[in-house]
Amino acid sequence: MKYKFLVLFLAISANMFAWRPQARGVVIDTICNASWQSMLLTADKFCYQFQACPDSLFEWAYIGLSEAPSEPKKEVKEPNKKTKESRDAIQLRYKDRMYDPANKTGDVAIDIYILGARWWKDQHLGTKYILSRPAKTKFPLTAKMTATYSGSILEGGTFIIRMEPINEHQTRVHYEFGLVFGKVLSSFISDKTWQNAIEWRFATILENLVEHAETGTVLPKQRGPRI
Repeated sequence: MKYKFLVLFLAISANMFAWRPQARGVVIDTICNASWQSMLLTADKFCYQFQACPDSLFEWAYIGLSEAPSEPKKEVKEPNKKTKESRDAIQLRYKDRMYDPANKTGDVAIDIYILGARWWKDQHLGTKYILSRPAKTKFPLTAKMTATYSGSILEGGTFIIRMEPINEHQTRVHYEFGLVFGKVLSSFISDKTWQNAIEWRFATILENLVEHAETGTVLPKQRGPRI
């Protein structure tokens, strides 16, 4: 364990004492060319699978996350070499799962990998899903999933989709996806690491959710984030 922390310190020593924000996220407003009911079913599906069977998300919501959008492929001499700015610099790998359908709460065990090496094992991600609307009106309708973590590496996260119908076939969508990193991990995440490894993925998830609401599926294709 001491060796791991020494290596981590050396890897980030150049930036260790630079101030880095712990809270990071994306906020996007867009139009979905589908009814609010369709967008709500998609949001419900995402939150349920995130809590109960996260591997299923790779079949639709996470399509296109393996490569950065609009980035040309380059010949790499060392394909397994990762840096702090690599797209896969930080990876979360799901393990055991528990889900309570009555309360819409979930718990997933996660291993956290940095630069291809496992640094933290069996971190628990607890989630709670709530659907809400204003007291005296039907809209906007808000699907919100909050997450808490068992360790100090990650402090929490929030997923929000706020929906309001424009007409029978269009829905105004407000989307937020954010994370609060622990102090150690936030020191590792520069602006470039955030942009290359994480931020564009959150935007791509929204694009996939909107496509699923509009068409019922998500096709495997490369595209930039829909903003």
